[in-house]
Amino acid sequence: MGITFSLSESPPSDTTATISAKLAITDKLQMPKCAAQIPRLGFGVYKSTSSQSVTLCATALKAGYRHIDTAQDYDNDPEDGVGRAVRQSGLKRADVFITTKILAAGGSFAKSVQKSLISVQKIDGTDGYVDCFLIHSPNGGKETRAEIWQALEKLYEVGKAKSIGVSNFGVGHIEEMKTYATVWPPHVNQIQVCSASPNSRKACGH
Repeated sequence: MGITFSLSESPPSDTTATISAKLAITDKLQMPKCAAQIPRLGFGVYKSTSSQSVTLCATALKAGYRHIDTAQDYDNDPEDGVGRAVRQSGLKRADVFITTKILAAGGSFAKSVQKSLISVQKIDGTDGYVDCFLIHSPNGGKETRAEIWQALEKLYEVGKAKSIGVSNFGVGHIEEMKTYATVWPPHVNQIQVCSASPNSRKACGH
């Protein structure tokens, strides 16, 4: 994970490398229409195993990172490792911002809620929460997107997610959400920006 922009803030035209040079690990951004403040720079655990995630996140937290980005559908279950690293770090839970994501719907509203709650439990225990819960991808069609989003809205309502959002949604996907969303706009749209992602500018509406 790299740099975060809210939906109400247009990304500048500078390159990612240039922007990163101007930011500190501790810089935060107020998310729209919710109380959460998200650190602009985060540490991701893509392709890391659970045990690797413990070691990597522990090192990142010692280096000053306060935002860890994971997902339930990454291979090798990194969510468990992220949670263990935070608990072992000695930091207060409130001082570490944790983002996770759900890729596939459970098949019903109730099953998608339960699937999401399992992620929360892996990361922060039965009574815990995540700071940001995202739909990992717009793939799957409108019905799938609606089911997952409404499940995330339930987590947000009961305090299991402090903010909810989407990942790699295009403008059309976000506008479509008005037909099924109670929470709109999503608090964040995490966009992959790299040379292997030619549709990044399209997703940002450029």
